[in-house]
Amino acid sequence: MYLRGNQFIKASCIVMIVAFTIIGCGGRQLAYKGEKVTQKDLLIQLKDGDQQGVWKTNALAIKYQYQMTPETLKIAGTAELVGGFAIGFNYINHLAVYLFFLDNQGIVIESVLIYAGENNLSIPIPMGFERTMPIPEGVQTISFYYDLSFAHEK
Repeated sequence: MYLRGNQFIKASCIVMIVAFTIIGCGGRQLAYKGEKVTQKDLLIQLKDGDQQGVWKTNALAIKYQYQMTPETLKIAGTAELVGGFAIGFNYINHLAVYLFFLDNQGIVIESVLIYAGENNLSIPIPMGFERTMPIPEGVQTISFYYDLSFAHEK
């Protein structure tokens, strides 16, 4: 099958968009693999059954609850800005929250995007998430990571 004129241009654009999306998204998540989480208070030891807790930094608090089976992790929760970040900014330019699966030494085995928001979001408090995913082999602990940028005005 041969494509002519506008059909060729449209097909080429779609292929380029898909390629850049795969490269952009995939490369970003793979970049964390092999990194080490060294702050012990940010590590969450995985336990069977229903668990809950709070993971907190100086900018973001994540209240989470999870249910772990031998093969899957179902995690849900909320992310909230804390301290001066909660009152000093009116809009979020970008927020991405990742769940890190770690081995017993704190090395990232895999990362999963669990929340994403873009483009001057009015801050929804709290920002909720829920995901069910397979647990990679060798995982002992989890942690979170966030990428966040603010704006004062829309």
